[in-house]
Amino acid sequence: MNLIRYCLLAGILFYIGIFLIEGVAVGAILVASIIGVLILLGIGATLFISDEKQLKKVEMILIWCSILFFAVYGVLVAGRVL
Repeated sequence: MNLIRYCLLAGILFYIGIFLIEGVAVGAILVASIIGVLILLGIGATLFISDEKQLKKVEMILIWCSILFFAVYGVLVAGRVL
């Protein structure tokens, strides 16, 4: 695995941990946490693509999606929506 895959895998595992902790701590969001974990596991499965050209494309999409989601989350927290 290259460095980008390790970083993405580490981020996915970190957020799966956050989903699980929050789901257990706040029972009302347990279903949403499970859905989030399933989505992250699906994204994580794409990291094991063997075709280099397709892999690079998927990696770039995942990085930009991560940046976008983090930015949206930051805006929602700053706007006191969340």
